[in-house]
Amino acid sequence: MRSGLAQIVVFATAGLLAGQLPIHAQQADVTVIPEVQDQSYCPRSSPSRAAQSSGTELSIDNVTFSGFLQLPISDQDEIATSIRQETHGDAVIEEALERVRAGWQNRGYFKVTVSGDTRTLTENAADLHVALFVHVDEGLRYTLGAITFKHNKAISNVEALRALFPINDGEIFSREKIAKGLEVLRKAYGQLGYINFTSVPNTSFDDQKKLIFLEIDVDEGKQFYVSSIDIVGADAEVLNDLALRPGQAYDVRLIELFLRKHLPGADVNDPNIQRRQFDERNGTVALTFDFRSCPD
Repeated sequence: MRSGLAQIVVFATAGLLAGQLPIHAQQADVTVIPEVQDQSYCPRSSPSRAAQSSGTELSIDNVTFSGFLQLPISDQDEIATSIRQETHGDAVIEEALERVRAGWQNRGYFKVTVSGDTRTLTENAADLHVALFVHVDEGLRYTLGAITFKHNKAISNVEALRALFPINDGEIFSREKIAKGLEVLRKAYGQLGYINFTSVPNTSFDDQKKLIFLEIDVDEGKQFYVSSIDIVGADAEVLNDLALRPGQAYDVRLIELFLRKHLPGADVNDPNIQRRQFDERNGTVALTFDFRSCPD
């Protein structure tokens, strides 16, 4: 049965392309390049917080949980601290409640429900400080039963696919670890040219044994090869640093490495930085990198 887990896909490399890639390639490529937050990346528009938010800014100073809670106090304090430190501005209450929900789900309480109320502590024309009271209905605490896959054709080695998820069968279920696995899965296919790859995790439960089972429904899409590579706003010699050439399968990891060198912090999927023109019929993609918004 489908569940809210599918929603976390939008919020993490390569395995074996059956009969075409040696096994060591899978071991070498299962690497997630960390995001680099660097001021040298200059997107088309980067509005300040003041421009993004209008009116009074709301901050949460205190967080109190209630309910019949089994989660250790230390874990509750960790969740509360993240809310106090990282939630502010518009939609702060909704963001805080989602952070509470995620905090419990990352600790096995997948069916947790939360509701909240606030009390004003201090207020002036620019700032509103509140205390947040959250009622938590934990539900059962689940461990992971198994992860299986269907409709995977390009990468038929299910053991390689399973190894992309940083959680073992029998471990306490974690929404965050599943999300990371789904992101690594997406990048694995992205290294093989499957640019439009998507996956949906369908969940089923054994409440008696407190187990969650995931079946990852894979939609590989079409495999794309690079037809041409151009750059504007920089010397063409810059492309010598890109280990990807026309005729090769599109490889998102090589493009991430290229952008990390020249535009640290840039999003590989930012259409302002990397423009992709697809030829669906022939399975090709023409790439143009646009550095015009950035200083030399």
